[in-house]
Amino acid sequence: MDDVKKLDTTTRRRLIQLACVAAWSDMDLAEAERDSVLTLALDLAHDEADVALAKRWLRQGPPDLDPYDIPREHRQLFLDTFVRVVQADGRIDPEESEALRLIRELVG
Repeated sequence: MDDVKKLDTTTRRRLIQLACVAAWSDMDLAEAERDSVLTLALDLAHDEADVALAKRWLRQGPPDLDPYDIPREHRQLFLDTFVRVVQADGRIDPEESEALRLIRELVG
């Protein structure tokens, strides 16, 4: 997680946003997924506003994230984070599997 701390503010927020996208990908926000996102947000946050943003996205759903906005050098980190969040509840639903396939395709 130390390498994550080196990300600039915009990239950190995009990573939190992608984690929220992962949590919402099956439209069933499991408690374990929510906890995974909040832990990430707390680790990455520059201030309380970043955590509040993550909480809002978990409540209302995150805005769309264009995978092409993910810096090439961080794509594996983003993919790993997506996988970690969708697996947090111990299962990968068909919707999550499809979202994961698309993310892999777009960032791969």
